[in-house]
Amino acid sequence: RSTQGVSSAASDVYKRQLRMRGNSGMKRLGFIGVGMMGKPMAKNLLKAGYKLTVLDLNAAAVEELVGEGAVRAEHPVEVMSQCEAVITMLPGSADVEQVVFGTQGLLSGIRDEHLVIDMSTIDPMVSKRLALEIDSAGGQMIDAPVSGGETGAINGTLTIMIGGPAAVLDRCREVLSVMGNKLIHAGSEAGMGGKVKLVNNMITGISMIATAEAFLTGLKAGLSMETIVEVVGTSSGNTWVHQNHFPNTVLKNQHEPGFMLDLMYKDIGLALALADDVGVPVPVAGLARQVYQSGRTAGLGRKDFSVVWKHMAEAAGVHQLAPPSDDVE
Repeated sequence: RSTQGVSSAASDVYKRQLRMRGNSGMKRLGFIGVGMMGKPMAKNLLKAGYKLTVLDLNAAAVEELVGEGAVRAEHPVEVMSQCEAVITMLPGSADVEQVVFGTQGLLSGIRDEHLVIDMSTIDPMVSKRLALEIDSAGGQMIDAPVSGGETGAINGTLTIMIGGPAAVLDRCREVLSVMGNKLIHAGSEAGMGGKVKLVNNMITGISMIATAEAFLTGLKAGLSMETIVEVVGTSSGNTWVHQNHFPNTVLKNQHEPGFMLDLMYKDIGLALALADDVGVPVPVAGLARQVYQSGRTAGLGRKDFSVVWKHMAEAAGVHQLAPPSDDVE
């Protein structure tokens, strides 16, 4: 990742945040889940002038945000009681359900017009059920998963996919615009944001496997990495994975997350369930998930999902690659 690029983009988003300050009716926000993605998103909200109450199992991440002006909470209901809207950014469906329905969960503290913005990538049917329960308690909910990775979270340039009523989106549009520069309203029902996010991640996950298979075939056939990179990059085989992800991971032998393999495995699983629900055969996605499962079995789940390249390279007998020359894009 280019540090200069991150710094410049972060400066631009900070200027945009300053322009927004004072324009939104919402000033007191909660943020539950301040991990690799959530922490920089929370920092951008603090920079934009929002009062933020935070909660996470990782005490160090919470302490860092407290040092920048956030308030620490011990339970979800405490976050809800102090805020007008609560953002959740958690690993999976069970985590979000626990935060909402669990002992001292958000649901026990919801009052009229309280808003829950779930930015996690979870089962769309769970999102729909959560929204119904929150609505019954007098609150509102949208799902708003994101794309753009850690760099997008730092720079405030995430793509945010929103499911829920347009009027509810309008309530929090300026809040979301601090964290992302592209907001897409996917539908009027909670869960629609998650559905389109799963479609996207199905493509990305399959593309990584397909790119790795093709590159490894070429390498075993005697082609150089430079030749494959150049031809694919200017031909019909080019993809987002090849153009944007491969150069920063595979070609640099760097597989720190990023987007963890465990999460890609989870998301493709959710996509398979969605496809099954609507009656669409997705055999390629099923095979791709098996490849990611083999990477998890090998202990690679916490690495960036591109680490599946290493696992596949071992199976192909490609054990060492010369790094590409500096002029390879």
